Amino acid sequence: MKKILLSIGGLILLVIAVLLIAPFFISLEDYKPEIAAKAKEATGRDLKIGGKISLSLFPTVAVEVNDVALANYDQGQSKDMVTLEQMALELQVMPLLSSEVVIDRFVLVKPVINLEVDKNGKPNWELEGTQDPASDTAAAESSESSEGGSSASLSGLSLGDVRIQDGELHFTDLSSGTKEDIEALNLEISLDALNEPLSLDGRLDWKAETINLKADIANLESLMNGASTALEASVSSSPVNFSFNGTAQQASAFALAGALDLDVPSVKGLTDWVGAPIERQNEETFGQLSVKGQLDLNGPVVAFDDVSLAFDALTAQGALKIDSSGAVPNIVAALSTGVLDITPYLPPETAATDDASTGNTSGEAATAQSASADQGWDDTPIDFSGLKSVNTDLALKSEGVQIRKITIGVSELGILLQGGKLTADLKQLALYDGQARGKVVLDSSKATPTTAINFDLSGVQAEPLLSDSADFEKLLGTLSSKANLTTQGASQKAMVSNLNGTGDFIFQDGAVKGVNIPGLIRNVSLDALQNSFDEAQSTDFAELSGTYTIQQGVVNNQDLSMIAPLFRLSGKGTVPMPPKTLNYRLEPKLVGDLEGQGGDSGAKGLAVPLMITGSWSNPKVAPDLAGALTDQLKDPSALIEGVTSGEGGVKLPLGDGDAAGGVDEVIEKPKDALKKLFGN
Repeated sequence: MKKILLSIGGLILLVIAVLLIAPFFISLEDYKPEIAAKAKEATGRDLKIGGKISLSLFPTVAVEVNDVALANYDQGQSKDMVTLEQMALELQVMPLLSSEVVIDRFVLVKPVINLEVDKNGKPNWELEGTQDPASDTAAAESSESSEGGSSASLSGLSLGDVRIQDGELHFTDLSSGTKEDIEALNLEISLDALNEPLSLDGRLDWKAETINLKADIANLESLMNGASTALEASVSSSPVNFSFNGTAQQASAFALAGALDLDVPSVKGLTDWVGAPIERQNEETFGQLSVKGQLDLNGPVVAFDDVSLAFDALTAQGALKIDSSGAVPNIVAALSTGVLDITPYLPPETAATDDASTGNTSGEAATAQSASADQGWDDTPIDFSGLKSVNTDLALKSEGVQIRKITIGVSELGILLQGGKLTADLKQLALYDGQARGKVVLDSSKATPTTAINFDLSGVQAEPLLSDSADFEKLLGTLSSKANLTTQGASQKAMVSNLNGTGDFIFQDGAVKGVNIPGLIRNVSLDALQNSFDEAQSTDFAELSGTYTIQQGVVNNQDLSMIAPLFRLSGKGTVPMPPKTLNYRLEPKLVGDLEGQGGDSGAKGLAVPLMITGSWSNPKVAPDLAGALTDQLKDPSALIEGVTSGEGGVKLPLGDGDAAGGVDEVIEKPKDALKKLFGN
């Protein structure tokens, strides 16, 4: 036995001696051509080893290769696809005898990888080796059969000094014009054993910014075996910071669950950095963005709960779920916000817009406005395909919305999009002391898209609403209105031409500022026309109401009624929307009735009708004198009785008695007066 042990010991010493001495007598330089040939056979590319190859077999297996280059494909922009200044690998020998892999050192020094896509979309990483397809199939089958035991074969893996030093990654896509460069890539990996924590620490430079990367996996073996393990990861840089603290699992699908925190000091700075700059209207916008919440990712399903979002001065809370397992993504979200002031994000109002809204349109601005109004409706097809690319179910609540001067109170909106059918349900909207509700249904799943619109306004104060939304301050009162509209078509013109529906409105306890209608009726002279339209004048009314129908884009109103002490105003006519014209008759009437709201809208009296005709951009306003005389002469006694019971007299001259005045001048003045009243 002693001799046997001595013999074994002597054999071991001999093997060790051979391992120590052999590298000094074996020239690895002679194997470079053979290594290059094998690489050519496997990749179809030339491999060049320009530096020294060193090998040590004991006490560790150590290999060092210097100055390595793998050629690019022929049409590449760079000469080489991969270059490497040095690769050093050092394995412990003794653990290999017990199927353990202990890597003391694995270092890549200055690796440079050039990834390219040519003009035809062919990437350079698709290698074209000369290997037999049958051997490729066998290798693939061998790989698949060994996947199940990969964890077992690596159970003894231990990593010491594993790092990438001063690496570079360059990507060029000639087909799209994309070019990206990552430089100063440094990465360190530490792993004592598969069931011990794995630590990754690295940094890189991209677009002149340094990005720091860090990740810690509690148990890599558990992750590889499909179990769950703790994971902490972070990305930090000047433009963006991201962190995740939770668990990871690689089962049938990759899963993450835990707390996510995203912080962007400046959204504007981030978009500039990534090469997608945004234009902002205000220097105070697109600043800091903060998103926090609980992430739950399981394969194609991503859920984000307890979300807290802060963007500039806007805040929001809620939840989001995205399921991309179907034909199109499905998004379900519920979001509540504070007061949303979106004014800083809107483009500034143009001078032409300001002039038009305040009644100062003149010169070139007026000409441009008139020309724009005269143009027909846009016949360009509207692309609704985006409505079919996603399904959504959104619930949005807000404490308020500020849009320029328009102030909206507490609001609640539901948006449902399924198969190209969009339903927007405005469940609540506090609007200028009143309420608004409505629903819009747009169905693009049909060959011809259809739209249905229903809305209901109640108790809305007209003056602040019209003042804030249109700079129109001439109408006061409490507004209530309803409308039910439908249309179909794939262009603006088609939708206007196919518009149908009904509606009504009523203004109560209001006034029309800038005109004295009773005074205008009492005296139809030129002086009265001039003096009745003035900022200091006003006409109080108890009620202004009407109903309308719309058929094929033609609005028809036959019952416009204003009831006020001592006068009544009625109107009827049509507004054909497709050609942008109008044909409307207003009939102000002086009566002897002091009743306002609830009074007789048909009270008899002196009426001086006005006809409003022509285009929207250039309406023509003229008294309907023939109609007035015809109506009054039907019952002269009723006219006298209806008017004389009130205060004041009636003056019938159609001029001021001067040669310069007369019917023609009076007919022209209402048009100018009405333009002054309505600001255009």
